[in-house]
Amino acid sequence: MTDPVAIVTGAANGIGRATADRFVSDGYRVVGIDILEATLGGPGGVASAAYQHEVCDISDEEQVGAVVQRVTTRWRRIDALVNVAGVVLVKPLEETSWLEFRRTTDVNLGGTFLLCKYVIPAMKRQRSGVIVNVASVSGHVGQIDHALYGATKGGVIALTRALSWELAGYGIRVNSVSPGSVDTPMLRHDVSLEAARTGMSEEEVRHLREGEQALGRWADPREIANAISFLTSAQASFITGTDLLVDAGWVAR
Repeated sequence: MTDPVAIVTGAANGIGRATADRFVSDGYRVVGIDILEATLGGPGGVASAAYQHEVCDISDEEQVGAVVQRVTTRWRRIDALVNVAGVVLVKPLEETSWLEFRRTTDVNLGGTFLLCKYVIPAMKRQRSGVIVNVASVSGHVGQIDHALYGATKGGVIALTRALSWELAGYGIRVNSVSPGSVDTPMLRHDVSLEAARTGMSEEEVRHLREGEQALGRWADPREIANAISFLTSAQASFITGTDLLVDAGWVAR
């Protein structure tokens, strides 16, 4: 039996990078997708033949279709799709431009839609596969200056639930993961914007954000990758249509 094949978006850094690393360790051939080039060494290490990086704007249908076609042509199968790539917008709604709305929506919800659209036919032919969409705690709770971001992540959760029913008859499971605060470049940028807006230091903002988790700290990206790995594994064979909160108790408060 050939090694299973996974596509992971947002693989250049953060949760996507950690997930690609984990999937290589789990024995997958991994195709990482990102609008950025691979970070030094790439997931899986310099010598890893199990990792391939594709530069792709996930909000561009032509680019997404071409990447998925190359994957299916080379390996004839796709066993797991993990939609991690996303952008954050920290801004009051009335100050948000239409272009900012389009970009945030096109990447966070549109990119998830496009990857699913082009990967699903391969999974249907196999009559197997797992899709994990990365949403956010922002899809569950209200956050000041995060209305649009939260709306897109809520949309990802709704899309996941609907797809789980649409694809169950083909042996395809679909779940989402909603992280709390994770120590990634995106969150650190978010903190710097909040510090500039409020006049607090970045350390003060970080301390406040850490306090939103019952465990009092941010997650390491590898902790989110572990949850994603579980959802794609045989141990999660009876789980579909579920959003797994990996938020250190934020929503439980």
